[in-house]
Amino acid sequence: MFFLVPLIIVLFSLSGIFFIAWRKFPYLKKISTPVSATVENYGFLEFVHDFFPEIFYQFRKIDLNSYKTSFLKEFEKFLRRMRVLSLKIDRLTNSLLAKIRVENLKNGQSVSGEFKEEPKTSPISQESKFVQLKKEEQSLIIEIAKNPKNPDLYKKLAEVYIVLKNSSDARESLKVALELNPEDQQTKEKLETVKGLLS
Repeated sequence: MFFLVPLIIVLFSLSGIFFIAWRKFPYLKKISTPVSATVENYGFLEFVHDFFPEIFYQFRKIDLNSYKTSFLKEFEKFLRRMRVLSLKIDRLTNSLLAKIRVENLKNGQSVSGEFKEEPKTSPISQESKFVQLKKEEQSLIIEIAKNPKNPDLYKKLAEVYIVLKNSSDARESLKVALELNPEDQQTKEKLETVKGLLS
């Protein structure tokens, strides 16, 4: 309680001082305004300039153009370093992703008897196989965009997804192939196998 009363008194005093200064501010502006200038054109910067002319005098002596060119040079160096750093991070993440994919391909199980696991080879060949499968996936997607009514393209894409151990995308591709050709018994069996893996 003893701490609260002085704090309230100080706050009221400060608010009173601020109110009085605020009320006197237009008169201070009129006093420091040159005769040629009007109150409407007189802004805060002019008011500060009249009360603190030495600050503006010091600023006028500074050659900002020389600082600007040096700042731009340093900023360009900084941007180049950041670009190199981002490229290094990008290369590192790509190599980590490739290693993870290789480990997934090595440790993955085959989806059906038709797609047997190949004998384990070196990680470099596994990585190149993964890259080749991703390229094949992209080319099949482009072909499907050109000819969306061809069920064989969807079946090929499903086979790529099965080798990549991506069962959900394989299931979706087989569903579309079955919608386009409902009489295809082999696609039905493969779809059931993939559904069994997801459940």
